Amino acid sequence: MKKYPLLKLGLLSLILVGAINTSGQTKKEIQFSLDTLQKSHLLLQNDFESLQENWRQYEAFLEHLKAKTLDKKHINETLENTQNLFDEAWDKQVSHLKTLEDSTTFLLDSLNRLYETHMDMIERDNTFLRLLRGKLSEASFPSTQEELLGMWNLFLKPIQLSGDAFGSGLISHNPFTVADSIQQHNVYKIEFLEDELANIYFRGGKQQKCFYEVNDFDTGKPYTIECTKQDEFQLTLHISPMPHGLEVSYEIPVNTDQVLYFNGVMKP
Repeated sequence: MKKYPLLKLGLLSLILVGAINTSGQTKKEIQFSLDTLQKSHLLLQNDFESLQENWRQYEAFLEHLKAKTLDKKHINETLENTQNLFDEAWDKQVSHLKTLEDSTTFLLDSLNRLYETHMDMIERDNTFLRLLRGKLSEASFPSTQEELLGMWNLFLKPIQLSGDAFGSGLISHNPFTVADSIQQHNVYKIEFLEDELANIYFRGGKQQKCFYEVNDFDTGKPYTIECTKQDEFQLTLHISPMPHGLEVSYEIPVNTDQVLYFNGVMKP
């Protein structure tokens, strides 16, 4: 009741008013007044208890708010004394939330741009892959040995033979790591010139001038092309006419425990 002196004063006033108004009334009127006063008292009592519960909740919330937002030295201060501190804490929280919101928006924008770039790269890769497949699917067969003259592009990948290279004939197309010492032997372009001269271009940047000799040329069976330059250079290309074009392979001249080849197709 200490927190509600006005409520207490109101109850006393009702009692005094009832007492004053009893003079000159009948017993029935007095009883009616008492009943009315009792009902009013019960209603006020319920309101008072409800206010007490609200006050307890308010105090609990206030203590929680002070514990979460203020320094320990201000925990026991009254609400009036800590009002400015509450305002400062609130402003800091609002500023922090605004910064967090801006950062989240920036991050989402960056992720969206990254996703769009990623999808664009996938689409470009798919387009390039379709074009490459289209080029590789265009069969081209020289009908005479003279038609070998000119520039040829080679699309090769490394493969390895399992077991005895000339006995088992098992070929693995499983991908494996290609070291630079192997990749530098990857021929990506070869030019056959007049007088059995040739220029061979390697992905490692090397260009080799040499002589070449076609052995057992045939439009329907495998044949070989020997590329040599005295004791300095030697490379044997195995050519097989296939439905998808001229298939070519050659052994990689490196010292390894396995027999490694580059294999693929030749396109003009």
